[in-house]
Amino acid sequence: QLVEVNGSPCLKLTEDEEKMTMPGTKMIYRLYDSACHPFMDLMALEEEPSPSAGQELVVRVLGRLGEASKVVPTTVEPLHRMYFRDGQV
Repeated sequence: QLVEVNGSPCLKLTEDEEKMTMPGTKMIYRLYDSACHPFMDLMALEEEPSPSAGQELVVRVLGRLGEASKVVPTTVEPLHRMYFRDGQV
């Protein structure tokens, strides 16, 4: 998905909420419960603070943006890996 061009965030406009994109570069985190089971993958903007184990988070599910839930992960695993930036490995 195109989310940024030359450092400027891009937004896809659509009336279908499920097809909307969030502008800007993202980071992805896998959140685990106390039994070490993954329960959610979290997408956040790159400039937002990283979630921490034991920290309460207010999250919104894509497709249900009007609803918010609170979750407290016991473990947070970053999933995003940068392999190329500005054409360089």
